Amino acid sequence: MHTRPGEGREEEMGVKPLVDALARVAYRSAYNLARVYWRVRHPQTHGVFVGIWCGERVLLLQNSYKRQLSMPGGGLHRGESPAEAGARELQEEVGVRLGPHALRPCFETVGTDEHKQDHVHFLEVTVETEPTLAVDDREVVWAGFIDLEMALRLPVSSLVRTYLEDARRRRSSRATRR
Repeated sequence: MHTRPGEGREEEMGVKPLVDALARVAYRSAYNLARVYWRVRHPQTHGVFVGIWCGERVLLLQNSYKRQLSMPGGGLHRGESPAEAGARELQEEVGVRLGPHALRPCFETVGTDEHKQDHVHFLEVTVETEPTLAVDDREVVWAGFIDLEMALRLPVSSLVRTYLEDARRRRSSRATRR
């Protein structure tokens, strides 16, 4: 049987949304299992978040398995520096390619919201224009740049809120010195 160009595309197009939906269910399930593990074991984890700034707008994203907005980030792999992890997570979560050298450390904190000691490194980069973002519609379902003051009024995770409040303080003190 021969197919003409374009034939079978409807079938392909119908499969992707189903696979994406199943992947989102898998992410939610894995996250819920991890939360049970954290509640029982109270582990110490090490992670990174990356703040991409374009003027007074910061990149936020929505993970499929969390209710609150977040930033690109995740856990450090063995032997990986925070900057290497940040560059990897930017590529994986929003399709932005930056070398580790472009990310500057700005803030560290420990979060305990999820029954673990989450040691988090916050890195930043300032860009002249908003980069094109690519989300997979599986782990990340939305990403966009939002004004800092608006971001602080939205439901963001406590770690991200702490960072954004620190960024507001740092940015206002820089503006005052000018």
